[in-house]
Amino acid sequence: MKKLIKTDFQAKRDIKQVLLNSGIDLLISGEIRTAQRRLGSTKEDLVLNSATYDADQAQEGLFNINIHVPNLKNQTAENPTAKDNTQPDEPRMEEIAELIVAAVDDYHGFDFSLKLKNPGELVGFGTDWLYNIQVYYNFLRTDITS
Repeated sequence: MKKLIKTDFQAKRDIKQVLLNSGIDLLISGEIRTAQRRLGSTKEDLVLNSATYDADQAQEGLFNINIHVPNLKNQTAENPTAKDNTQPDEPRMEEIAELIVAAVDDYHGFDFSLKLKNPGELVGFGTDWLYNIQVYYNFLRTDITS
């Protein structure tokens, strides 16, 4: 007998399907992607990636759902010499995050479950910002007969 195992790719597809089933893809201007955002995207995108994932009998992983939203432009800065006059669009990030949290929190699918670890954290990379949500992914490896 062999054990049925799910790869990182399959786990991300499961999480993506939960988001698609909730209709979030219809409410953002961009797309839901795994691994990385489309180069040069200026749309609202969701990007899924894994922080950790194991191959134990009860497979568990920590996955990130990163929300990318274009910055608000022409914002006043406290520093008069600042070169960047944009700010993260926190209200839009929060709006999308609430939908994601509702979709993934305590989700039980056919053969996997999701549990919310972190409902969101604003992370900056220079002038780029994202809102990071973390979920635990759980899958029970089962015996299969050949």
